[in-house]
Order: sequence, then structure tokens, then C-alpha cells
Amino acid sequence: MKRIILFAVIVAIFGGEAFSRPQYSILQTYGTKCSSCHINVQGGGIRSVGGWLSRKDLSLINPQWIGLKKFFETLTARNSYLDDKIIIGFDLRAQSARWPKGPSSSEREFMVMQASPYLAIQPVKWLLMEGFYNVAYELEKDKRYPAQQPYAFSVYLKPSEKLPTLRLGYFQPPIGQKWDDHTIFVRTAIARYGRHYIVPDDYAEWGAQIDYESISWLSLSAGVFSGKNLSVINVPDKYGKPIPIVKDNSIAVATRGMISPPELIKGVNSYVGGSLYLNNDYYISSVFLGIGLPDKVSLIGEYARTQKKDSRLSLSFTTEITYQLLESVLPFVRVERSILKDKNENNPVYATNLVLGSHINLLPSLDLLIEYRILDREHLEGYFSQWAFQLHLFY
Repeated sequence: MKRIILFAVIVAIFGGEAFSRPQYSILQTYGTKCSSCHINVQGGGIRSVGGWLSRKDLSLINPQWIGLKKFFETLTARNSYLDDKIIIGFDLRAQSARWPKGPSSSEREFMVMQASPYLAIQPVKWLLMEGFYNVAYELEKDKRYPAQQPYAFSVYLKPSEKLPTLRLGYFQPPIGQKWDDHTIFVRTAIARYGRHYIVPDDYAEWGAQIDYESISWLSLSAGVFSGKNLSVINVPDKYGKPIPIVKDNSIAVATRGMISPPELIKGVNSYVGGSLYLNNDYYISSVFLGIGLPDKVSLIGEYARTQKKDSRLSLSFTTEITYQLLESVLPFVRVERSILKDKNENNPVYATNLVLGSHINLLPSLDLLIEYRILDREHLEGYFSQWAFQLHLFY
């Protein structure tokens, strides 16, 4: 029991493998759509030329001060070739955090969280192919998460700028908004002896999806997906017996919509959206929003509700405020709350999480993330706290 609780605590304080940062879409001045910076309309993964240009030169330390001006000028010269027909990218993340070493002890370890090269090829205007492989998946086999996948790829077919895009392949269904931490409560809920994974890190399924982005302030997605990989996640039925959250041969429907209105108030960016994932008697629903002043402050939030009939209900809420102290220094505060109720138990599990941290772009394409996490699980005495440090090299 102590080992399970300790592992749950370490998972909770362990900073997640990042995707995109929706905060950036509010802090920037040229649009709040995820597709402003990423090929994927939901965000995350390979950056478009615009996304790569937007942050490649941010730096707290001027490379010229340390004699590396020429090196970084060469490194950040371009990410596309052959008139943007080929785009490359890379994410390397490493973190220092504590992991269990016994029933009642833990030690700080250094872990390679992500080493993902990206490639996008667009041989003709109406066809684009993209994908990645996370090499770190093979390096840290004892720290994988249920339903995590080492790779994803897709093909985009778009015959006209005014028509929807058809996406086919092996990728994540459009659920909620992409956060930069997979342990966030709208992605995982606190259970009595561990975590309930809602959208696991690097989760992907075979699927087909339609995306519509032709209206500048509107983003719509709908698709059908296999449930095979999600079926490895078990939940207790009303008698306490573990059962798969979905069947491995099931088919899910997922929809997502987001509105990024033009400035309703001068100088204010905003967006609001929602999503629904439905697989027989299991669903994930989400609503999210963001508002902020470009180059100053952003406030984003999301509420997620999941339910497996006659089994488990989870309610999760996350909100985060980010202040742009400098263009390269972004301190933030995140507050989270989760409630989980199992059919076979009378008492729900309540948990609150507070995260204080900052992203610091030390050098171009090099981000340092510092976090202090405080987790309060109300069914246990006291609280748990932890420092975590992450280095992120991106291209």
C-alpha cells in the first residue's frame, strides 16, 4: 500500500512530457488558433514555419555574451527546405525528479522524458504527411504510462483552402486542449491508490478526422477512432472488479470546436471551446477557455468530466495564470481540483494541486522549467510537495 501511494505521489509531482502551450496563443499578437504555430490544428507536435519563427530567438542570455552567436545563428537559420515542402523539428526533454526506491523511500533521478524527431513532407499543395518517433520511449521502459504510444503519424488531404481537411493515420483524438504537462488534472484524475488516466501521454489510435479551419476565428474537428490502445486502462466495476474502460475492438467518436473571436475588447485575446469523446458507455467531455493581454498576462482554464457507466465518474478542473515578466521569462501559478467517485465505494476521492513555476528561455531553443508542486489528497493526512526541474531543447 505504501509503495502504491508513494508511486502515485511521484507521478503527481513529476512534470509531464510537454506538448504545446496554449498560454502562448494568448500572449502572442498574431492569432490564438493552435494552427498558427503547429501543423496539428489541436496543437502539439511539429511546429509550422510560423510557429518555429515565433520563439526561436527568445533568450535570457545573449549568445554573443558567451561567444556562441554564430552557432545559434546557424542552428536557428531555418526549419524548412525546398520551398517549405519539407519541415523538420525536434523536442528533447530531460528532467530531475524523485522516484520510489522502496516501500517508504525515494531518490532523485535524472530522466530523459522525450527525444522526438519530427518530419513533415508536402510534395503537392493538397497533400501533407507528418509524424514523429519518441526515442525516449525505449530508454525509460519502467516509467511508461498506460496507453502511451512511442509514435504517431498522419496524412492530410485538402483539395482547397475553402474546404475541410481529411486527416488519416495513427494520432490522438481531438480531446480538450493540449497542455504542457500530462499529469495535469484534466488529463489524469487522482484515485484512491494511484491515478485515473483520462488522456494518457502520447496517446494515439488509428482514426480518420475532418478538420475545418477556413474561417479565421473558427476551428472544428470530428473523427472516428479505434479504442484498442485506450482499452489497456482498467477501472473498477460496481463490484470492485477491474474492467477495461473501453473494449479493444470498439469504435469511438470524437468532436472538438473552438472559437477565437476577433478582439471583442481592444488589446485582448480570447478563445473558448469544447470537446466530446464517446465510446459506447464511456465518455470524456471538456470545456476550455483562455483570455489575456498580449505580451503581458494570460489566464486559461479547462473543466473535464468523464464517466464509465456503473463504474467511475471523474470531475476535474484546471486553471493557470501566466505573467510575462520578460519575453523569455514566464512565471505561472496553476490550481487544480479533482473529484473521483467509484461505484463500488461510498466516499469520493478529493484532491487539490498547486503548482508554482516558471519557464525561462536561457538560450535560443533552450527552455528551463522550474516547478514547486503541492499535492493535497484529502483521504490522506498531510500533503506532499516536491521540486522538479526540466530542460527542453526544441527545434
